[in-house]
Amino acid sequence: MHPLAAALTVPVFAHELAAAAVSHWELEPLVVFPLVVSALLYTLGLLRVWRKAGIGRGISGWSALSFAAGWIVMLAALVSPVAWLSQILFSVHMTQHTLLMLIAAPLLSVGQPLLVWMWALDKTPREKIASAFRRPRVVRVWRALTAPLSVFLLQAAALWVWHIPTWYEAALHSDGIHAGQHLCLLLTASLFWWAMVHGRYGRMGYGAAVVYVFLTAVYSSALGALATVSPSVWYGEYGRTAARWRLDALEDQQLAGLLMWIPAGVVFIVLGLALLTAWLGEAERRVRFGATDAAARRVLLLLLVAGPLIASGCSVSATREAEAVTGGSARRGQTAMGKYGCGACHTIPNVRGANGTVGPPLDRIAARMYLGGHLTNTPANMMKWIQHPQAIDPKNVMPELGVTDQDVKDIAAFLYTLR
Repeated sequence: MHPLAAALTVPVFAHELAAAAVSHWELEPLVVFPLVVSALLYTLGLLRVWRKAGIGRGISGWSALSFAAGWIVMLAALVSPVAWLSQILFSVHMTQHTLLMLIAAPLLSVGQPLLVWMWALDKTPREKIASAFRRPRVVRVWRALTAPLSVFLLQAAALWVWHIPTWYEAALHSDGIHAGQHLCLLLTASLFWWAMVHGRYGRMGYGAAVVYVFLTAVYSSALGALATVSPSVWYGEYGRTAARWRLDALEDQQLAGLLMWIPAGVVFIVLGLALLTAWLGEAERRVRFGATDAAARRVLLLLLVAGPLIASGCSVSATREAEAVTGGSARRGQTAMGKYGCGACHTIPNVRGANGTVGPPLDRIAARMYLGGHLTNTPANMMKWIQHPQAIDPKNVMPELGVTDQDVKDIAAFLYTLR
């Protein structure tokens, strides 16, 4: 064929491919059924939380909107014509993975779906599941699984393993394996972003999160760069489908690599900057609203070294870490627990006479995922719960004790030493 004719033919076939894709929506039961069930459970759970705590409480409106946006992105990636085109073009398949891991996953993690789905259950099974998750062994496993280094390695392994040619092509030839591939990528990415956003110490842990987001961007971009500069087609199946549509498989692979290298890298930068902004804002707020200069310096020092320390496997003492993230004194908090009579209702380690059985024991409370059954365990939520338990959950038996702003910081600092 004359070169000019060939050049004119490619856009024609590309146009035909785009036109054909419009009518192709992938309605695979392995994909559609979980999507529908997840939306229904989230809606039911959200209504129950808001009916109990009030609209916008427990789960904020922004969290609900974030989950809805993430769900819509999953729908676009897995059901829309994007899903059909991903079987023909590597570049579209890479776009699909980017939508799942960099757009849907962080949006879903902000929506706290696990907590909301639990509320979709009746009270008895919900309490049984919550009780099971509070067991020391389960808590230890969860803490290890959601440690920054763990989620970083899990997501990296999922991304690179699923791009090994034999694994990748197996997914292209089997709907079940393909669904498993997408589930693995989405779950590891969601776990990563959950750990970054809802880390153990909330916003005060965003300094370390920025480091891990940057490192993730590096290995993700490296994979894209390899695909871009490779002189040969990685996946034979895409070579065959590209030939049927009169497209260049190597150019398609280069486009896929560029998409993962540059636009995906930009998304990582944006998300990393958002975490950095939240981190700096929280540090400034703590200094402004009552943390002493010495406590502020400890906070900033801890945050500056948090990323390197985590990466190297080092750690600071539990007491200094707890005081840094709360702005309080663990020693004063231990005394304040006695002053407010907390031991009349709770069993509290290291507090004399604190052997009450009305409320749950507070041993290892720093390792628990939730407070009061529905609040993520962060310093801010801990202090809200101590000061205003009735405002958060009017049906709980914990009274309003008039805890002062300084005392609540001290009490939270002490409680965060109980691991």
